[in-house]
Amino acid sequence: MIHLKPSVQKRERLPWGAGLTPFWAILVFALGLGWSANYPGSSIGHISEGEGAGGSNVLPDDLENVSIEENLGAQLPLDAYFKDDAGKTVVLRQYLQGGKPLLIQFAYYECPMLCDLVMNGMMKAMKGISWLPGKDYQVVTIGIDPREGPDLAAAKKATYISALDKPGSEAGWHFLTGEEAQIRSVADKVGFEYKYDAKQDQYAHAAGIFTVSPEGKVMRYLYGIEFKALDLRLALLDAAKGRSLSLGDRIITFCYRYDANAKGYVLFAKNFMRGSGYVVLLAILALMGLLWKKELQRKRKAPASQATHNPA
Repeated sequence: MIHLKPSVQKRERLPWGAGLTPFWAILVFALGLGWSANYPGSSIGHISEGEGAGGSNVLPDDLENVSIEENLGAQLPLDAYFKDDAGKTVVLRQYLQGGKPLLIQFAYYECPMLCDLVMNGMMKAMKGISWLPGKDYQVVTIGIDPREGPDLAAAKKATYISALDKPGSEAGWHFLTGEEAQIRSVADKVGFEYKYDAKQDQYAHAAGIFTVSPEGKVMRYLYGIEFKALDLRLALLDAAKGRSLSLGDRIITFCYRYDANAKGYVLFAKNFMRGSGYVVLLAILALMGLLWKKELQRKRKAPASQATHNPA
């Protein structure tokens, strides 16, 4: 006798989630967003100083005795006067005209290493944003060595304007020199510490750049010797509050917030999740509308089909 084995049809195993309808897939995604938003400690990524931010904290040993003290909202002495890279006497106030934010860096032009590292990092970030110095914001590099004059400032400017390679930026990046009292008056308000080492004939100073509002108030601090273009863009946007922003800039400022404890920008979880929630909600409503429309079309076709198959 021949025994026939029952026919067994192999079922193909599909990847998990392949059988989910679009509605359930969207629902699972929405629940996942909600969980991550409420999970303790989920900041959804930091953009601040450190390796994860694209910056660098590896600084020379002589920075141990100097630092940067944040004075957010401090009013700068706008009547502080300097010599610009053309040898003209200027006051800080004139770089805040026109409602444009100001980017400040402290350096000295014969610095053997750190100043150029900071300036290189700042210039690289400036190249990475669409804003143009002079048109959208002003940049001021303030020399901290009162012995240096406009000739050194002009030479340094020529080097960096050429490296920046943005036509017209020479009108917006200014290299200043000045007297000790005037330099200190601005540095102290910003919280930038530096000291002269007579033995080595060098200045020890911290590493960072700063943005200032059109009213002359210190707005943001960016630390280290490298700066992400997004960090710089956000810092300038914060300093430029009140000016008309593009849609892209509005979205960025909605999602990111400056965290003084993190010393940088963080992706703001609540706003990010709120925006994601709106997108998910719209997607669900659109899907429900589409399904409802198809159901109406099916119901309308049903009577006509019955009439065709059951003529009177």
